[in-house]
Parts: sequence; structure tokens; C-alpha cells
Amino acid sequence: MKPKSLNLEAYTISETARRLGYKSTKTIYRLLNRKVLEEYILLEKSKRVYLMLEPPNLPTLEEKIKANIQIRRNNMTFKRGN
Repeated sequence: MKPKSLNLEAYTISETARRLGYKSTKTIYRLLNRKVLEEYILLEKSKRVYLMLEPPNLPTLEEKIKANIQIRRNNMTFKRGN
């Protein structure tokens, strides 16, 4: 049987914030410090942190963040109509 290759897309914290529509990385750093996003982290040998937007067998990163923040009027996720 031929082994399956796993192709994951992982981005830096600032690139992840940009892709999700946040103005700053503050929300993502808060969730990382609370250890909410542990399943979404990929560590490079140089200890650089990357986040997976769509990890296998888990909800997307955007869904996980929405489930762990308060929706406010000025929040980007609220403005996008989601």
C-alpha cells in the first residue's frame, strides 16, 4: 500500500491574522497564551510558530477563534456578517 502524503498549509501568526481579517495579532496571541489553540500549532526547528488554518480532523481555526471570543460591535468577525 502506498503511503499517503499529508499536505498542510501553515502560516505565521501575523499572516494568519491577515488571512482571517484581523487588524492586529492581539486576539491570536491572547488565545495562544491561554493555550486554546494548541492543536493548531506547528513548531519549526528554530522554534518559530506556525498556525494551521484547516487542520485535519478539527474545526477550522476561524471557527475555533469565534467559539472562544466575545462578539463585539467592532469585532472583524461581526462586521463580515458571520
